[in-house]
Amino acid sequence: GPSHATSAAIRKLGNGWSISGVATLQSGLPFSIMDREAGTLFGPATTYTTGSLAPGATLADAARSGSVSSRVNEFFNTSAFVPAPFVPKGGLIDGKYPVSGGGTIFGDLGRNILRGPDQQDLDIAAIKTIPLTERAKLIFRWEIFNVLNRPNFANPSNDVSTPSTFGVISALTVNPRIMQYALKLEF
Repeated sequence: GPSHATSAAIRKLGNGWSISGVATLQSGLPFSIMDREAGTLFGPATTYTTGSLAPGATLADAARSGSVSSRVNEFFNTSAFVPAPFVPKGGLIDGKYPVSGGGTIFGDLGRNILRGPDQQDLDIAAIKTIPLTERAKLIFRWEIFNVLNRPNFANPSNDVSTPSTFGVISALTVNPRIMQYALKLEF
């Protein structure tokens, strides 16, 4: 998806003041619905196999509306997805391939079928330069990260075989607002 980050050039203002900033505006990152217990019929299970759509469900059924904050416990409709199918001993894969021992096959979902939360961040700095002598100057710098104190959420848990956390957002990608000051003597 498109992402855009811009950096404002340092702007010189009157009386030794200047400002600078960085704005990040990014659409949500894509993610897959995984099933770490899938594919056991073909070998050891891995974290790189996908789950399946629930019977009768479509990808459109996974969408939920509302703010990200209101959806942190279920970012997408988790009932639209199920673990990969289990084929019992003596069963058939696709109705024609016999199985000698039971296990799960691979899910029917593709990669990166959903998008996580968007990201918006603004950082600014105000700098004051104070000349002391012909060669020495004092520089005061005030920096504010995440000026708007906006929560930027990480992608949700995507493992359908872990229902207690499936679809839950449990992390942020940017810290809350942080300010720092610096005083530097250059000579």
